[in-house]
This record gives sequence, structure tokens and C-alpha cells, in this order.
Amino acid sequence: MLWTIIYLVVPALVVVTTLFGLLARGDPRPGGVALFWRVGLVTLALGGIAFYVVDRTALLPSRPEAVVGGYRGLVAAGVLLCLMGAFGSALKRKP
Repeated sequence: MLWTIIYLVVPALVVVTTLFGLLARGDPRPGGVALFWRVGLVTLALGGIAFYVVDRTALLPSRPEAVVGGYRGLVAAGVLLCLMGAFGSALKRKP
């Protein structure tokens, strides 16, 4: 049980933290909501690519639990970040 949580959280945390650092650069620098949208969508894309490589191709003959947990964690983190970005966009909208 503990290893499953570690497989889900640690890769997603490392990737999301790295993406926040990389995607926060730019001219002009993106604001909070735009940054959450960017990181969330890129994380979803990475999770989808990892899912495709692991499940839909025969690249890995056996599906290691760490790899499956890794792409599930990426997808979950991407969904959460996109939800936060959507919530922030809804709050920024002024009538």
C-alpha cells in the first residue's frame, strides 16, 4: 500500500515541480492562472503519452507497477492542476 502511494506521488511531484520551474520562464512571465493551465495541460499530455507507451505498445512486455503508478499519478496531477486553473479562470472573470 505504501509503495503504491509512493509510485503515484513521487514521479508526479518531481515532474510537476520541474514543469513549474521551466514553464514559469518567459517574456512576459505567465501569471498564476495561466501557469497552472500550462503545467496542467503539459502534465496531462505527458501522462497520456506514458499511458500510450506502456499500455498500447509492446515496448514493455510486463507492466511494472512503478511505471503504471507513475502515469496514473501524472494524469491525476494534470487533472487537479487543470481544475485549479479552471477555478482561477472562473474567479478572474468579471461581469
